[in-house]
Amino acid sequence: MIAASYINLDRAAERRAFMERQAQRVGLKLERFPAVSADDVGEARFAALSNRWERPLARVEIALLLSHASLWRKAVETDAPLAVFEDDALLSPRLPEFLSRDLRGYDLINLEYCGRRKFFRRYAGAGDLIDVVRDKSGSGAYVVSPQGAGKLLAALETASGPSDAFMFAFGRVEIAQVEPALAIQAVVLEAEGRDPGIETTRQIHQPPPAAMSKPENWIFAWRRFLTQLRFVPLHLGRGSFYEFRKPRIDLSEFSADE
Repeated sequence: MIAASYINLDRAAERRAFMERQAQRVGLKLERFPAVSADDVGEARFAALSNRWERPLARVEIALLLSHASLWRKAVETDAPLAVFEDDALLSPRLPEFLSRDLRGYDLINLEYCGRRKFFRRYAGAGDLIDVVRDKSGSGAYVVSPQGAGKLLAALETASGPSDAFMFAFGRVEIAQVEPALAIQAVVLEAEGRDPGIETTRQIHQPPPAAMSKPENWIFAWRRFLTQLRFVPLHLGRGSFYEFRKPRIDLSEFSADE
């Protein structure tokens, strides 16, 4: 079975217990990885990473990105795929069986449903693994191969971003989506009208509009423009080459932790 780890801050004892109860219930060996905290991000690292995306990044976003990067490094060092979870992910009972399969062929397999549409390649993929041309969000549950982890670590030398935006940047890795999805983050399940069983938080870090309008911040606007420009061929190919839709999920698999 593919090894599995979850990212968890030392102070987040409730979420640690939540993940461990789930692991026991579904029959999955799940190793805790102590998350990098915002306080752990030094000034030099913050300065290096905070201005490489489409807006300035907050320290907590960089900390989460570095937490994921530590696990990518583990996948490279062990030369084995690794399942990575954030500590608010609800897990399907089908997950252990899936992780027992030979999942070679992709850099990254997205396991979760995040409530947003993405671009799927029409008539591509086999069985429950569907080729993804462009993903948008969700770093709460995925399998990364050693090759995919190496690509992400190499990209981190010159780029950054919120963990999901960084992972799914155009052309960075070859991605598949499992359907029906095998995980869902608590805040997304709550938005679907179901009780996730833990307290939810949604952190969207946006700098004040006045700060973003400063002339020296033109580079962020330019990067956002380039990202949107790359979407044009995908939208033009909808219906013929691509599907733009949400992943399939059976919400009845996910309920409040008991």
